[in-house]
Amino acid sequence: MKDIKNKVVMVTGAGANIGREIALAFARTGAAVILCDYKEENARAVKAEIEAMGGEAMLAVCDVRDREKIFAYVEEAIGRFGRIDVLVNNAGGSAGLLGKLTRFVDAEPETLDFVIDTNLKGAMHCAQAVLPSMIKNEYGKIINISSIAALVGLFDRVDYAAAKAAMIGMAKALAMEVGQYNICVNCISPGAIWREGCAPFEHMTYMGKNGHGGQPKDIADAVLFLAEQDYITGENLVVDGGRTLGPSHI
Repeated sequence: MKDIKNKVVMVTGAGANIGREIALAFARTGAAVILCDYKEENARAVKAEIEAMGGEAMLAVCDVRDREKIFAYVEEAIGRFGRIDVLVNNAGGSAGLLGKLTRFVDAEPETLDFVIDTNLKGAMHCAQAVLPSMIKNEYGKIINISSIAALVGLFDRVDYAAAKAAMIGMAKALAMEVGQYNICVNCISPGAIWREGCAPFEHMTYMGKNGHGGQPKDIADAVLFLAEQDYITGENLVVDGGRTLGPSHI
């Protein structure tokens, strides 16, 4: 892989599903991976997988909403590895994580705070934590995992759609600020992606009979692609199998 081997990569929400696949994909290229997840058991399991393949991983057990802990773990990682080259802001989720999906008019303020803080402010905390090192080294890649909800909305998830749309805006504005330091900032907006614990679903794509429902690997491949690039920044890459193309018949 171009430009990834021997890099140091921080992945948030790395303990399961898309985050786990991203972390493993980087480890396979030879990158050292910082596994940030609030579920220690899950993060340790991914660490064990990486070490079993001969890779190197560091645990960062915390919630991305905890700014103080994020900064402390980044400091620890830089002390251990000397730098952080790539940040993947994957941690996030809707009010469904709390069992509180509802119409926006009925949403509780605490739920709105949870969704905005987990998706948007968490990404901002992590970006602010790693940027001084990236600026000093004049190199870095920041990749936000947004959602097609940011583009087309999602029923009962107004707060989630708003937060994910803000992550795209964050990437575009931040790309303007840090481009002079050879730092690229981009977004990926996944469509429906299978996750552990869910039943298999039929593909919701325009990819024909050989199409498939989205898999975590589809997003990990897109992340690796952006991590390799030095001339793509401020972009939002939609990876949804064509789900947001619109109706196939009028």
